[in-house]
Amino acid sequence: MSITFEVYSMIKAAPSFGDVLALSNQYLSEKLKSYDINGTYRIEVSGRKTITHDCILFDKTRPAIWSIDDEYAWFTVNELPGGCDAYVCRIGDCGQLEVWNGEFESNERARKLESQLRHCFETGFYWTFRRSVGQPAIINLSYGIIAAAFAEITKGYIFSNDTAWDYDIFPASAAHFLKVYFDPQYPVLEYATWAKDCIEVIKSDCRTL
Repeated sequence: MSITFEVYSMIKAAPSFGDVLALSNQYLSEKLKSYDINGTYRIEVSGRKTITHDCILFDKTRPAIWSIDDEYAWFTVNELPGGCDAYVCRIGDCGQLEVWNGEFESNERARKLESQLRHCFETGFYWTFRRSVGQPAIINLSYGIIAAAFAEITKGYIFSNDTAWDYDIFPASAAHFLKVYFDPQYPVLEYATWAKDCIEVIKSDCRTL
């Protein structure tokens, strides 16, 4: 089982991996400080082949866009076990446009942003950031932050409808998402409890860094 964040870009030019990493690590540091966690955690990325999972030649100055069919990006933190796998997807695949047409009919937040989102669709692609069950707590936090960095740099939007975070905030700008993501005081108990539990684990792990 896995849960995902999707990011839809307003611009066709993808940011570099270096720019995404810099902003992701800035956001991660700010979040951790807000929890009074002072350990040094750093997000890194490598490229992998989809079938074999072999590492591929990787240049962080290259645009953060890769082969749709046979590559993925693998984001890790401090070389800890586990990570977040990220994919470039075609807008037209898997009935994605039909899904969004349904969102525009039933989701008031999506309906208000329909013109902006349809502009995003014109790029022809979006990113998906996936977290499988059993990941370290720092990955649980970080993969949403990585998605926010992509959304911020591309002036785009984050979306999830599979409980990665509260569906009622999506689609969301990076700024709005970061205000509520992993908030231990979040008004929905399920997500507040999840955040609190993960933060406590990160605090405990941080003592060994």
